[in-house]
Amino acid sequence: MDNLFNVNQVAFILKVHPLTIRRYIKEGRLKAIKAGGNIRIKESSLTDFNKDFSNETKKVNVLKNSLKPSKTFTLDDPLFRLKGRGASLILSS
Repeated sequence: MDNLFNVNQVAFILKVHPLTIRRYIKEGRLKAIKAGGNIRIKESSLTDFNKDFSNETKKVNVLKNSLKPSKTFTLDDPLFRLKGRGASLILSS
């Protein structure tokens, strides 16, 4: 027989907020049962979901790593030549 976890335990395992777990259940992405008025998730359902969840995060990380900045900043950039009022970075001795 599988172990049963509550929403808070699954949220702790997956390192997400408990409301995120409830949303996954409502969307049908994570299978759960209702026992005695409480939501329980089977360990086998959690491992199946975790496999899919880890694959999704790998895809997102690959997309983030593929994005490169379009322009690199240099000291000649006009942003660094801006003069402002108020506090300055020049320290007097």
